[in-house]
Amino acid sequence: MQLKQRRIELEGVSNFRDLGGYKTADGKSIKWGRFFRSDTLAALTDADMETICALGVNAAVDLRYSTERADEPSRFLGHNQVEVLELGLEKSPYDRTVDDYKLLPDAAEIARGYMTENYRNYPFFYAKGYATLMRRLGAGDRMIVHCTAGKDRAGTGAALTLSALGVPRETVFEDYLLTNQYWDWAGREKPGMDAATVASIFSAHEEYLNAAFSAIESRCGTVERYFEEILGLNDADLDALRTACLD
Repeated sequence: MQLKQRRIELEGVSNFRDLGGYKTADGKSIKWGRFFRSDTLAALTDADMETICALGVNAAVDLRYSTERADEPSRFLGHNQVEVLELGLEKSPYDRTVDDYKLLPDAAEIARGYMTENYRNYPFFYAKGYATLMRRLGAGDRMIVHCTAGKDRAGTGAALTLSALGVPRETVFEDYLLTNQYWDWAGREKPGMDAATVASIFSAHEEYLNAAFSAIESRCGTVERYFEEILGLNDADLDALRTACLD
C-alpha cells in the first residue's frame, strides 16, 4: 500500500481516508499520515488494525452515541497503541429519528430537514470532540476522527479541522463529498425506505455542510471566532496545529 493515497483500502470499513496532501490558501500542504477520517471502526479485521497501526495512528476520536458504541464497539478499545477517545453524546438530542417518518409520503423532505438541523447543531454539540481532535493533532498525535458513517459528525469535524489548517472552503467541501464515492452503508437503511429518503439520510449533501458553516457564522460571525469562543482554542493552539500538520 502506498502511503500517499486518499483512501486507505481496508477489509472491514469503506470510508477510511488520509486527509494529507490538501493545499492551504497560503500554499502549504497537509502532511500525509497525520490526520484520518473514517466510518465506524467496529468492523475492522485484524489485518485492518495492523494497517492502521503501521500508519502510526495513536488515537481515535469516536463521536458516536453511547448506544452506537455499545452496539458496535470499536476494535481499538483497550488497544496498546490506539487510544479510543469516546467524545460523542451519551444519547441523541432528538426524541425522534428519520426512521419514524420512513413510510410517510414526504419522508425524503422530512429526512433532509432533520439532517440539516443536525448539521446546524454539530459544531456546538460536538465542540469538545472537535477541540480535542485539534489539540491532540497539535501535540503531534496521529488521529482518526470517526462516527458511524464517517459522513456527518466526523465529516463536520474533518471540515472544521481542515478550515483551521487554512484549506479553502471549496476544497473542504470536495473532501466532504468524497463519502458519496467511498462509503458503503451495507444495508443500514430500514425496510420500506424509498430511494429518495435513503439518499437524504445516507448521502453527503452540500446543503448539509453549508448549514453547519452558516450556523457558525450566524452565532459567532466567523469560523475563526468559533474556534476561540466555542472550541476554546487560542492562537498558540492553532499555531501548534498548523506546525504539526503542515509542510
